[in-house]
Amino acid sequence: MLAGGGSAILVVRGWAELVAEVANPRVRIAVIDPALPGLLPELLLKLVESFPHAPLLRSLDEPLGAIPSLPVRAVQINGLVRRRGKGGAAEELQRRLPHSGLGPDAAVIMARAAADRGTLVLVGPRGTGKELHARLLHRMSGATGPFAVLAADAVWQATDPVGTLFVDGGHIRPDLAEVVVSATDAGWRVIVGSRAPVDVPMASTLQLTGLSQRPDAIVPLARHFAESYARALGLPRRRYDRRLLAMMQAWSWPQNDRELDRFVQQAVAASTEPVLRLERLPPELRARLDPAEAAPTVNLEGFEELVAERLAAVVRGWHAGGATDLHGLVIDAAERALLRLVLARTKGNRKAAAQLLGLARNTLQAHLQRLGVTAGGE
Repeated sequence: MLAGGGSAILVVRGWAELVAEVANPRVRIAVIDPALPGLLPELLLKLVESFPHAPLLRSLDEPLGAIPSLPVRAVQINGLVRRRGKGGAAEELQRRLPHSGLGPDAAVIMARAAADRGTLVLVGPRGTGKELHARLLHRMSGATGPFAVLAADAVWQATDPVGTLFVDGGHIRPDLAEVVVSATDAGWRVIVGSRAPVDVPMASTLQLTGLSQRPDAIVPLARHFAESYARALGLPRRRYDRRLLAMMQAWSWPQNDRELDRFVQQAVAASTEPVLRLERLPPELRARLDPAEAAPTVNLEGFEELVAERLAAVVRGWHAGGATDLHGLVIDAAERALLRLVLARTKGNRKAAAQLLGLARNTLQAHLQRLGVTAGGE
């Protein structure tokens, strides 16, 4: 069926070949036999989670119907696969604690925080591992109850048994104080993750710094991630050449530890040699470190997080049953803003705007009329 639809059929004989082929940006669909030598579902998940756009995971044991034309790579797994939890990631964080955002004394700091059952606020920029630190604190404390995560836009409801509650997005929760008091009164140990200092009564604070403030941690973290992922993927040990390490240390890593982690995952998965070199990395990885390699593409990393921050208050305050549906309101607002920005860039030239957006000119005109946007972008 795939061949009849014009897809090239690729056959691999083992895990190493699978890793190399799935990491190829031209590969869009991989049909995988669970009997493939050395294949473990959790290792495959670890690989595909490293991609900028998460591939589609689906079981061939379930009815699939006609296979659609997919805009991004997809991985079809023969057999039900359970997504990897974050417990192992917390253990991995413990091994690299001296290079985390808490600094070289992180182990002592974490031990003290684990022994204290009071409310704790973890403050740090995105990607510094606030939830992972909270999970590790829960484990180090010896708590027998569950570890629960309250998303930034979720409503708190007390449940049994009690354990550790991680409140994400503390800096955008207007009800943060109420959530902390309610959960604490119910017997939960509360840990708040926030990108900015927040006022929580009777709480202690730990500050996680970004990689730009601890550049000396980049190289040891990169080496740690490379060793960890090579071992997990069943590949030979990987090391870096000096040029690549120097460029990695010079890069700002705006998404901090998480961005470096994902970068190394992809670099290791795509490598076929024991030494990781800049010129052998996939184009999208080279472009991140070397401006000369950069293509005129749009970097939307972190975009969804920024949108979620702005939408959180809207969603919490929205009441169903009104004259306007929330979905339509948000989509129209986003499209209206995009059209105005594009028209401002093209100085009102609709033909150029349509080309920039990848739309037919008549389609663009219809959108402009529906949304009430003028050619001048106002």
